[in-house]
Amino acid sequence: MAMNTEAQKKNRKYKKSTRFRQITGVFIEYNVIQNLVKQTHPEKIRTAFEELGSTFIKIGQMLSVRTDIFPPSFIDELKKLQDNVKKDDYPIIKEIIETEAQQPIKELFSSFEEVPFASASMGQTHKAVLPEGQTVAVKIQHAGIREEIGMDLSLLEKALPLIKYIPESKIIDLKNIFQEIKQSLEKELDGIQEAANGKYFYELNNNWSIIQVPKIYQEYCTPRVLVMEYIEGASIRSFFGNQQQSDPASQKLREEFGNILVRNYIKQVFEDGFFHADPHPGNIFVQAADEKVNEEFGAEKNKANYFEKKFKYKTIDFLYQREDMQLPYRLIYLDFGMMGQLKDKMLNKLIDIMVSLYRNNTRVTGQAILQVCKKVGPLDEEHFYEQLTPLLERNYGVGIGELNLQSLFFQIVAICHENNLQIPQEVTMLIKSVITFEGMIRELAPEISLVEISAPFARKYFTEKIDWSTEFKRTILDALYSAKAVPQIPSRTLDVLDDLSKGKAKVNIELKKQDELLNKVEVMVNRLVIGLILSSLIIGSSMLVEFNGTMTRRFVSILGIFGYGVALFSILFLIYDIWRKYRKK
Repeated sequence: MAMNTEAQKKNRKYKKSTRFRQITGVFIEYNVIQNLVKQTHPEKIRTAFEELGSTFIKIGQMLSVRTDIFPPSFIDELKKLQDNVKKDDYPIIKEIIETEAQQPIKELFSSFEEVPFASASMGQTHKAVLPEGQTVAVKIQHAGIREEIGMDLSLLEKALPLIKYIPESKIIDLKNIFQEIKQSLEKELDGIQEAANGKYFYELNNNWSIIQVPKIYQEYCTPRVLVMEYIEGASIRSFFGNQQQSDPASQKLREEFGNILVRNYIKQVFEDGFFHADPHPGNIFVQAADEKVNEEFGAEKNKANYFEKKFKYKTIDFLYQREDMQLPYRLIYLDFGMMGQLKDKMLNKLIDIMVSLYRNNTRVTGQAILQVCKKVGPLDEEHFYEQLTPLLERNYGVGIGELNLQSLFFQIVAICHENNLQIPQEVTMLIKSVITFEGMIRELAPEISLVEISAPFARKYFTEKIDWSTEFKRTILDALYSAKAVPQIPSRTLDVLDDLSKGKAKVNIELKKQDELLNKVEVMVNRLVIGLILSSLIIGSSMLVEFNGTMTRRFVSILGIFGYGVALFSILFLIYDIWRKYRKK
């Protein structure tokens, strides 16, 4: 037994060393480190990641949404990363299921299809039937995928000091990025967590309009096996693959699907605080629904929803969700390994941003962004607003077809970093999700405007959260105070003019970058003082050299010459310092 254990250790060590040589060889062949440092040849980095397999493909896919690290050219290239699809034979799958469940596969399922109907780099999915008769999809992780990813991550963690020069800002350090990737991969490998995510997402979104979410059978789920309701359909991209956008019927259906998906996504983020973090076209399926399914959904699920709030003298009501057409289709969400969650405090801050965008108020939007971000250095707010305002004003009311959210977020993130503002991790996850979702909607219905569709949600939140009676009283008090102050304006103006005429008035001026200005002034003054000292030293040394005393003449002359030497050395040093700063500038 001890010999077997020792052999296993040697085998693992051999695999690690072999894998390390493989990673090193690929990195050298494609010059990955230098290309990352100089942000050149992103296609070589993509090719290297594809050659290195599942772990690096997943890392590249995660980095493909990190607009706070890479420029758009890198983002676009990393998005092209494709999974190396492989399939495990049925005996291997059978062994994994039985090991996980601790019982024979025949007792778990009344039937189990040996050939998978879907496969990816992390796992494959088989169709099966439970003993109770429900048809299910069984998602099983590939054999050895956990060990492979774990080994790659451990090698990367050990090599992290060697690749610390990968381009990153001073705001986000590489260790945190690696930890985020590690946590995301661990979550994706945890079938129990994915099952819990799917169950919660099902409770929040199933039967919302025509949205459908597969039911999770948690009692059958394990860390490596996920069992969910089997729903037939085609990915939304495949569904419209053979239809032309110019076709009126296809275009209308695209708009309906896009409108429903956008409204549901906004609900996920701003109402639920729990959203799908990877909503790409492959994770959203379309199913043609028959009459029986339509009856199960019921007409009440599709009727218009009005928001209504009664006050003492008035009632506010407006259309919150328009009436949906009875579309004979269902939009199905899949894959719950990567989900985002927002706490109430952060959610309220993000809703403030949405409300400010709805009001087209750049100043309020900037203030809301400052509330979300963490200050990690000196911040010049006026400079921040000067950069943010033209960017937002160019994008108000623009449809998705004309608006590049990826570029917009990249620019906002760049402005934040330039002004020493750190974006929280949960917001980074949201940005990733929004960019992915935007890409799908752009492909589906580019004329849809996210801001326009989100307006009712902003109004609903604004109406729900604000205490209107308190706001009304505050407004009345402000108006009364202002009315009381109006008669005093002429006398106050005369007081100011009188102070100015007597020279009593003070004017406080705040200079931008005053610390930098004062430092420059200080350098100038120091140089002036040094110049005066050197002048005095030269004059004093000249007087000492000309000293006529007999006893101490030789000593005093040497002292004067030494003073000349100090002055000469100081002057040469000042000349060199001025030349060096000039060259640097």
